[in-house]
Amino acid sequence: MDKDINKNKLKKSYKLLVVWFLSLLIFAIIYGELVLWADLDLSLKKSALLSLNLTSIFIVSLFVMIYKTERVYYINYITYTEALESTKEERRNFAYKHLRLFCIATITFIFYTIISLGFQFLMFVDIGVYLLTFIITAIKTVPYKLKEK
Repeated sequence: MDKDINKNKLKKSYKLLVVWFLSLLIFAIIYGELVLWADLDLSLKKSALLSLNLTSIFIVSLFVMIYKTERVYYINYITYTEALESTKEERRNFAYKHLRLFCIATITFIFYTIISLGFQFLMFVDIGVYLLTFIITAIKTVPYKLKEK
């Protein structure tokens, strides 16, 4: 009976995901134009770090959206059928684990940004730290299972 309730509540739709991607694109364009228009005297390093941090926050917003809507099938290794067959608690728990880990990664990179600006690390180091942080975070989510056995 619980599965019948889930079928009525979890509709397969990618509209929110498309809206999220479009908002990311629009935000990136507006950010680029604002930096040019406002003539902010940002160095290339500061501009890159700001862009990376804003991208991190956008990634977290994606996981907030997944958590709130329980559309865990937006995560690439979960199918809609698997999501439909799981309970609301399982979907929310699964989404929360991803959200929590990506929040930690984002906060970690924000702290790294402050240190990098203070010590003037090279920009390629900043980009490497960003990539490593989020690649490791993504790899850490692989063992998460939607349905605990």
